[in-house]
Amino acid sequence: MITHLIFEGTHRVVVRGVALRFFRWTDDAWAPVTDTEFQQAYEIALFDPQALAKDVLRPNARRVERATTEGWFWWDGGHSAGLCTFDDRSPAECAGMTLIMDEASP
Repeated sequence: MITHLIFEGTHRVVVRGVALRFFRWTDDAWAPVTDTEFQQAYEIALFDPQALAKDVLRPNARRVERATTEGWFWWDGGHSAGLCTFDDRSPAECAGMTLIMDEASP
């Protein structure tokens, strides 16, 4: 039997004993956001922002996604980025993600 879990409006979500925390890059710092804000920004980042401005859906070739045992990072190639941390970590506690985020920093 498959069980689907839906969480809405929460910054910290526990799934099968693992605490996930959601952050967005704003004003040169990571800020906590809800899971729904995180997902909405991620879905927008899938599409080319210049094409979207012209009401055209085109994949975003500049988008970057990386994952480690500490978290999952995405960047739209421009000004929007998100970080989902695992095991209740803050962004500062994700040392393994530092190189990835520095290489693709917004």
